[in-house]
Amino acid sequence: MKVFEILTLFPEAFPGTLDLSIIKNARGVYWDMKAHDMREYGIGKHKIVDDEVFSHLPGMLIRPDVVENAIEGIGFEKGRKIFLSPRGRVLDQRKVEELANANEKILLLCGRYEGIDQRAIDYFGFEEVSIGNYILCGAEVAAMVLMEAVIRKLPGVIGNSASFVNESFASEHELEISENRYTRPAIWTTKKGDILEVDSILRSGDHKKIELFQKNGRKGINKGIGEQNASVSARIRTKTD
Repeated sequence: MKVFEILTLFPEAFPGTLDLSIIKNARGVYWDMKAHDMREYGIGKHKIVDDEVFSHLPGMLIRPDVVENAIEGIGFEKGRKIFLSPRGRVLDQRKVEELANANEKILLLCGRYEGIDQRAIDYFGFEEVSIGNYILCGAEVAAMVLMEAVIRKLPGVIGNSASFVNESFASEHELEISENRYTRPAIWTTKKGDILEVDSILRSGDHKKIELFQKNGRKGINKGIGEQNASVSARIRTKTD
C-alpha cells in the first residue's frame, strides 16, 4: 500500500478530490494518507509557524524549526520527502511512474505564504517538485495533483491496464528559479546539534550587497538545488566546529 504523509497548515483541504470515484474506492486497499496540521508544532504558546523574510524581500516564511518539530512529531523516519515548489523539477509521467513504483512512504511538505525556509528543505533532504511554471496560494492543490497521478498508476487502482497504453508526456521543461529565502531564527540549532546560520549579508539591510549576493548564489541552482545553494546562503556547522 502506498502511504502519503502530508504536512500542511490546512489539513482540512484533504482528501479533497481524492475522495471521489476510483481514487476514493482504492483508499485503504492500494493507498492511504494522513494530513498533519503544522500549527500543532508551532513555536511558543501561540504556536507561531512563520516569520518575516530576511533581506529586502516581502512576505512571511514557514520557520525551519517548525518543519523539524513536525517531522519529528509525526515520526517520519524512512521514505521519500517531497516539497511542492514552483522552482522544483516539473512533475511528468516519468516521475509519476518512479514514485508509484517505489516501495516507500511519501512525505509531502506544503508551503504557504512565501514558502518555507530553505534550510529545512536542504537539511532534511527534500526533493523539490513542481506541477507547473506558475504560482499558487499554497501547495495543497499541487500535493493532490501529485497524489492522484501516482495513485492511478498503482497496480489494481485502474482495472484496465490498456488505459495507460497511449499515455505519453514531454519531460523537458525549464523554469526561472528565484533565490533561496530564510527567516528566523537566524541561527538554527537542530535537535541533532547541527547549526545552520543565515549569512550576515542577508541580515545586513544593505540592498545592493544582498542583490549581488543573491545573483551569485543563483549560479548552478538548476543542478542540485539543495547541495549547491546550502553552502552559499546558509553556513552549516556542527557542535564540534
